[in-house]
Amino acid sequence: MNANPDDELLAELRAVLRRTDPVPAEVTDFAKAALGWRRLDTDLAELLEDSALESDVTSLARGTATGRSLTFRSTDLTIDVEVHPGALLGQLAPPPPAATVELQAESGEVVASVDSDALGRFRLTLEGSGRFRLRVIRPDASPVETSWFNL
Repeated sequence: MNANPDDELLAELRAVLRRTDPVPAEVTDFAKAALGWRRLDTDLAELLEDSALESDVTSLARGTATGRSLTFRSTDLTIDVEVHPGALLGQLAPPPPAATVELQAESGEVVASVDSDALGRFRLTLEGSGRFRLRVIRPDASPVETSWFNL
């Protein structure tokens, strides 16, 4: 016995809409990815610059024609990254006393990890392509995660 006589009608309407106008799978995937970084204990470092989005003239003037560079910023940390064949070279500013930098695949798996040096520099081995993000873990501060980027 239905508590509400409209429940059966609403269920039938939902079924018809799912068959005739389903939500595209990529929309669901994008929504999950967008919510994937939302953690209360983590700061988001947003993408500020991506040399792949600049014109050829601009990248030549900045000297980035040989590789791709990315810059991310959170409230208290800037992450600069250069993409080279087989490696990501980066620097954290200001340099934390100690930090571990992880490269996470879209699945959440950590595919590379390294400790930064005293100047905040790091080098991660890069194998394959896909969607990635960086996670910086510092002992006396909240972790910082970059927005997702494609390589």
